[in-house]
Formats: sequence, structure tokens, C-alpha cells
Amino acid sequence: MSASSQDVLTQLDATSTQPFPNSKRVYITGTRPDIRVPMREISLSETVLENGVHEINPPVTVYVASW
Repeated sequence: MSASSQDVLTQLDATSTQPFPNSKRVYITGTRPDIRVPMREISLSETVLENGVHEINPPVTVYVASW
């Protein structure tokens, strides 16, 4: 592997271990209280409507299979 390829891999490894911006880890409890499902809650930015009004968007929760 060339030196530049190793540098790219090192940079990717460092990036992949950083937390995602505007998101947090949450756990959802289902029908069984002893099992919690890992999820990521992603905060969204406001939407600016045509009339200039800012609309607040609720966060989006997504399943995370890698935990």
C-alpha cells in the first residue's frame, strides 16, 4: 500500500470514530422492558418558507445496526 493510501485510510478511520454532528444516541424500549433498541436521533435545521417564516422540523430517529 502506498504512503498516500495509508494516509487516506488513517483519515477515514479517524473520521468514522467521530460522532455525527447534530445527532445523539438514544435507546428505545419496546414491549419488553429488558430490551432496548439502539437508535440515532438526528436534529434537523429549520426550513425557511417562501414567505420568510422559519418552520421548526422535529428530529428524525433512525435505527442503527452497527452498535
